[in-house]
Order: sequence, then C-alpha cells, then structure tokens
Amino acid sequence: MLGLAPLLAAQSQPTFYAAYQDGLDAERQGQWQTAAAAFRRAIELRPASATRIVIYGNNLLNDYAPYTHLARCLIELGETEAAHAALDRAAHQREPNAAREALAHRLSQKAQAVPPPKDPDPVPAPSKPVAVPPAQSQPAPTPADPTPVPAPGPSREGGPAAATRNPPPPRRDPPPPRSPDQATSAPAQATLPTPAAAPQGTPAPASRLRWAVGLSLAVAGAWLLLRRRRRPPESSSFGDPEQLGPYRIERLLGRGGFASTYLARHGTTKLPVALKLLHPYRHDDPEFLRRFRQEAKLGAMLDHPNLVRMLDPGPEAGPPWLAMEYISGRRLDQALREDGPPSLPAFYRLALQIAGAMAHAHHLGIVHRDLKPGNVIFDGDQAKVMDFGISRIVDSNTLTTTYAFLGTPRYAAPEAQIRAQVGPAADRYSLGIMLFELLAGHPPFDGETPFEILDKHRRDPLPDLAALRPDLPAALVDLVERLCRKDPDQRPGDEEVLSVLTGLAG
Repeated sequence: MLGLAPLLAAQSQPTFYAAYQDGLDAERQGQWQTAAAAFRRAIELRPASATRIVIYGNNLLNDYAPYTHLARCLIELGETEAAHAALDRAAHQREPNAAREALAHRLSQKAQAVPPPKDPDPVPAPSKPVAVPPAQSQPAPTPADPTPVPAPGPSREGGPAAATRNPPPPRRDPPPPRSPDQATSAPAQATLPTPAAAPQGTPAPASRLRWAVGLSLAVAGAWLLLRRRRRPPESSSFGDPEQLGPYRIERLLGRGGFASTYLARHGTTKLPVALKLLHPYRHDDPEFLRRFRQEAKLGAMLDHPNLVRMLDPGPEAGPPWLAMEYISGRRLDQALREDGPPSLPAFYRLALQIAGAMAHAHHLGIVHRDLKPGNVIFDGDQAKVMDFGISRIVDSNTLTTTYAFLGTPRYAAPEAQIRAQVGPAADRYSLGIMLFELLAGHPPFDGETPFEILDKHRRDPLPDLAALRPDLPAALVDLVERLCRKDPDQRPGDEEVLSVLTGLAG
C-alpha cells in the first residue's frame, strides 16, 4: 500500500489542477458563478494552498491560492459574508498578501458605499391625547353617567355619537358639512383640530430631515461616480493601478497567468498602448521577474509587420511593466468561433503572415513557445503575432529553462512536455496545429483535461486532414502533416514552410 501512495497522489493531482485551471479561465472571462464553482471543486480535492506544486512530470504550478480567487468571485457575485470567510481561510493558508489585502480593501469600500437603511415614515400618527380615538374606543356616555369625557369635544348630547358616525376626514380634505342639528355643537367641534395641530405640524421638520438625507446621498453618489470615472473602469481584486510611468491607465483588457494587460494612454502624446503589468504576487518570484524583463528586451529586438511592436520596455527597477502597440481588432480564435474556417485564399494570406513573423523571430534566436490563435490579432486584414511572454533566447537552436512545460496544451509540441530544451521546431509544431484547425474547423487533439490533450500530442497520430477536406491540395496536406510530426528533427524549416505556402498561394 505504501508503494501505491505516490501513484494515487499523482493521479489526484490532475483533477484538482484541472478544476483550478477551469476556475482561472472562467475568472478571466468574468464568469463568476462558474469560476466560484470550479474553485470550490478544487478546494474539495486539495484544501491546502501551496506554492511550486509538481503537477505533471516536471511541470510546476507556482501558486495554488484557491481561497483568494474564490473570494474575488464571491465579491463580484455580491456574497460579501462568504467572501469574508474565504479571505479568512486564505489568510489561514498564508496565500499571497497583496491579493488578499486588495480584496479586503475592496470589501471595506463596498461596506462604506452601502447607504444606511431608510427610516420609517417620520410622519407620526395622531397622539393619544386626541379626543377622537378615545371616543371611538369607548361607549358613548349616557346622561346618567356621572363621569365626564376626559378630552375636550362635543357635548354629551350629540358630540361623541356624531364623532363615531362621522370620523375625522383626512388632513387635506375639507371638513364634511354639518347637519342643522349639529349647529349648536359647532363651537365645540371647532376645537377638535386644535389638539391635532401639533401632529399635523410635525412633518415639516421630518420633511426637512428627509430632504437633507436625500441631498447628502445625491452628493455622495455624484462623488462616487466622478471617482469611478477617474479610476480604471474595470478595477479588480488584484488592485489595478491608475498610472505607470508616463501612461495613464484607462481600463483592463485581460489577465493572463502571470500578468495583466491594460489599455493606457501616454500622458504627453496621448498615444494608446497595451500596457502589460506583472501580477503583484509574482514580484517575489525571481524567475518570473527575470523572464518578464527578458520579454521586454526581446520585444525591442523584434521589428516585423506581422509582429506586435514593443514601444516601451519599462523600468529596470520597481514593479515590472512594458508597453506594446495597441490593436483593437479581433483575435484569431474569436474570428474562428464567429466566422468559421477561412476560404483557401484567405488561409494562404494568413498562414504566410504568421509563418513570416515566426521566421523573423527564429532568425533572431527567439522562440515564442505559446503560438496559438489567441495570440494572433487582426489589424484590419493584417495578422500580427503577439505575447512573447514566455520567449527565450536560443543558444545553438536549443533552449534551457527550469520550467519543463510552458504553453497551451491544445497547441503544445510533444517535446515541450518531456524536455527542458526546445527550439524553433516547437513553434513550427504549434503552427502546424493552427493550420490544421484553420482548415478543418477544429484542433486535431482535444480532451476533458489538459493532461489528456498533452498525452494525445505525444502518442496519437494526426487525424487524416485529406479525409476531412478532400478539396485541399496534396502539397498543403503534406506540409501540415510534416509540421505536426512528433520528432522535431523531422519537421520542415521556416524557409521551406514559406516556400511551400508561397507556391500554393500563387
């Protein structure tokens, strides 16, 4: 049994990790209910938070902080008490302080922003000394009754009975006409409103109070609205900044595994940029800091019409960030979902642009390592490859890293899972998987968990593209199949890929 324990533990890891990744994906898309359910499922499978967990082979999960992420989802769903409980659990588990403090601050701001409950209607009911209620609740005295009516009112001959038959009208209505037989009691009737004058006069200060409270709430609401307009519209539980360097942040564009991207504008030129900022809880990870700053240096080397340009590599010290060219077009994955596979002429144009961009990066010794449709964006009809966030300088066509796997499972090369050294051939494998998806309308390998997909990349043959698309040229089918070979040495080089695509495009 002791010998089986490590195996059973390893088999449980993918389940908790898949749930955690599902939660992160849903959280980035703003699907708070789905994300909260996924984080709760991950907590059930692995309640203890941790850092640097071995999850698959040599692959590491740097931060497993499900309670903090769950708290953020609960805040977005308005479940403040449950969010407080999740934050307390996150503190007990010693999850990253920066994220927890930002969430606690946000919860306190929500509590302060909630208006006090409205007072009940301040208009008081008629006070007890008024003669009418006692007259209605007590039987009319008879002439033989020696006890007089305690409150001033009409005579015993007709006043109380008249009051019972004709109750006092509402304050704003004129008094009902009196019958001739009540004329003798008119002077006494005229004294009836006198005791009620005080209750009728009390709404004036209450109205002033309501007016003052309403004015205060209006001023507070206007102040909060102006403050919200000055802040980034999509502030988050991670504490979005308002300015970095010369750039004024306008709104959040998206969050990745270790960085957030904002739409920002240069204070002097007013030029819009996509500003990328490392998550605060990554600041104590030297490897991520090194990799992030290296991205900025690599980006400055890239100059190609089909690559997103690096405009500002950011500071050498302090919170690391970088500014990139801002493009507001659709990403390729979104275009595939909305429009389906492109026509063959459009396919050739797109494939040549992506292959040309990658050939330029490889010529400079840079490997992307996460090439996928989500990292290709359209600027009009021109496709641009973006996010070299896990790129590395290549030495002798190899790459050495302490991370065994970096990338997206659906487009990952087999060698990236089992080797610590990969080269440009890994990008060409990802390109082949993308070309297959563009032609077939779906990726070649899929599964219920990332680990199942990764295993298929290593073991399963590529589906027959010619059977799926009999109209395709044989040379194109052959190119895709060779790009997707398991052995990186058997894949064609960048020059051959460009030559075949150019020839097919005519």
